Amino acid sequence: MEIESQNQKALHEVIKLVIENCYMQTMGFDVGIPFICGAPGGGKTASLHYLSTLYDFAVISTHLALKPLEETGGIPQFEKIIINNQELLGTIWSFPDIMKKLYELSEQKRDKIVIWLLDDAHLLSPVHMALLYELFTERTLRGYKIPNNCAMVMAGNTSSKSGAKTLFSAIVNRCVLMPVYTDFEGWKNNFALREDVQVHPAIISFLSNHQFRKFFHEEEQVDQAWGSPRSWTRFATEISNREKWYQKTVDSDVCLYLGTGYVGKEAASEFTTYYKIFIEFDMESIIASATDYKLPEDPVKKYALAYALVTYYTSRENKTRITPNLSYLITLFMKEAPELAIMIIKEMKQYETANNKKNIVNNILANIQKIEPNLTKQILQDLVSVS
Repeated sequence: MEIESQNQKALHEVIKLVIENCYMQTMGFDVGIPFICGAPGGGKTASLHYLSTLYDFAVISTHLALKPLEETGGIPQFEKIIINNQELLGTIWSFPDIMKKLYELSEQKRDKIVIWLLDDAHLLSPVHMALLYELFTERTLRGYKIPNNCAMVMAGNTSSKSGAKTLFSAIVNRCVLMPVYTDFEGWKNNFALREDVQVHPAIISFLSNHQFRKFFHEEEQVDQAWGSPRSWTRFATEISNREKWYQKTVDSDVCLYLGTGYVGKEAASEFTTYYKIFIEFDMESIIASATDYKLPEDPVKKYALAYALVTYYTSRENKTRITPNLSYLITLFMKEAPELAIMIIKEMKQYETANNKKNIVNNILANIQKIEPNLTKQILQDLVSVS
C-alpha cells in the first residue's frame, strides 16, 4: 500500500493532531481512525507512548498481525438456541483477551483516555481486517462494545520493502491517513536531548552537522543496515554503555564494526572518524585554562569542540562556577568562527527548552557582554535572537 508522500508532515506535529482526534473519539464524535504511516524506525510508536506519560493517559499496543487470531477475535463456543420450536446448537464468541485488557485499563484510567494502538497495521491479514471493519464501524469487537474512554489509532509502514499488504478500501475509508516523516530537529528537541533519554552527544552533534544529516533517516533496505532514528538511538545506547562499562572510549575498529551493523558502512565510517575527533578533547582542562586556550584550526575539530562544550556545560550540576570560562571560549568562537558561536548558544537554548531549565542562556550572554563589551552589534543581535 503506497501512500502519496506530498502531504507528509513532521511526526512531532502530527502526533498532537492524533491526540486531539483521540479526545474526539471518546466524546462520541464520528471521526476517522488515525492511521500514522511512515518509514520504519521513525519513532511513531515511541512518540505516542512518550506523550502518554505527559498527559497521563494509557496506551496499549497490539501487533494484531503477529498474534494468534483468537487473542483478538475470541473463541467460538456452543450454546443451545431455539429456532422454530426446535433446539439447536448455536455459536457465541468468547470475550476477546484484548478487550479484557482494555477494560482493566479503562477502570484504572477512568477519567483519562485509553489509546489502543494497532501497530504494524501494514501486515494485517484479511481476517484481521474484517475485525477492524467491525471495530471502526460499530466500536465493537465480536459484538462486545469497547470502553467509552478508549480511542483507536493505527500505525504502520506503507512500502513494499516493509512487507506492506493492501488494506481493504472500506478500512482506508474509515481512517484519516496521516503520512509522516521524522524531522531531525523535532527528534533532537523532543527526544534526543531529554535528560531521561540522553542520546550520546557525539551522535547528536554528528547528525546536527548538515554534511552528515543525509544519514539520519535513509531509504530502507532489506539486505544491509541503514540509518533511521531508531537505529541511531540504539547505536548511541550501545556506545554509551560500552564507555561506562570499560571506563574508556570505544576503539575505532569496534565503533566501525558495530556502526556498520546499525546504520550501514558509509555512515559508520564517517561517524567513526568524527567520534575519534569528538572524544579527544579534555574538557576539564580546556575550561580550566580557557584564557590561554587556542581554538583548533581544522574546521571539523572546531565544530566538534563547539558541540563538546555544549555537552560538557549542560551536563554539569554546578554551572555557575564554570560559566565565566565557558563564556570566554564562546568569545573566541565569535572572533574566529561566529557561526559556531551562534550554534553553541542555539544548542544551549534547545537543551534549556527540552528540559524545562531556566536562565542558562541568559547567564552566558551576561558573561559574554562583560568579557567583550565591544563586540559588534550584529553578533550580539544574533546571539540574543536565539535566546
